[in-house]
Amino acid sequence: MAASIVIVILVLLIFGSSPIVEMILKMRRMKKGDDIIKEPWQEIHDIPGYHDARNIAAFYPMKGEPNIMPILEELATEGRLLLPKCEGDGIMHFYKIANLKKDLVKGHYGIMEPREGIEKFEGDIPVFLVPGVKFNWDGSRQGHGKGYYDRFLAKYPNAFKAGIMTPAQLSKEPLEQKETDVKMHTVIACREKY
Repeated sequence: MAASIVIVILVLLIFGSSPIVEMILKMRRMKKGDDIIKEPWQEIHDIPGYHDARNIAAFYPMKGEPNIMPILEELATEGRLLLPKCEGDGIMHFYKIANLKKDLVKGHYGIMEPREGIEKFEGDIPVFLVPGVKFNWDGSRQGHGKGYYDRFLAKYPNAFKAGIMTPAQLSKEPLEQKETDVKMHTVIACREKY
């Protein structure tokens, strides 16, 4: 460990901020996929209708999924956060969440979901922040294969749908899409939740 620190210091002393050092740092970022991450919080805030929406549907990220916790906390504080709960065979509903600590419990597959006693949301949802397993920049998305999100999103054809992914979830190849798959209007890359 100490030897690697010494080497880094020597390289910086010898080369300074030369193009070689910049190239090495850029290659390291590209290897991790960080080069595709722009300004995710700004991109989310720039979603059409985001600022005026009284309700925004999102997801509570699991380990390895995009870390959108700052957005969830902000939306909950503003009284605009809706989070899903899967209820039965292919059925999913959203619930208004005011407090991430008090209103959520660990549910199926270890996913944090709305606790019992919170009323199911029945109103308009103009913006969705959508998770997935794989995304493509063209807006195509693959989920876990059970169709929960596609069925729910189909009920809101006029809503703006933003796929939220980590660099590891970006497919370089076209994604196979079924007729029932709902395309995203945009795809935003974020760092993953650890």
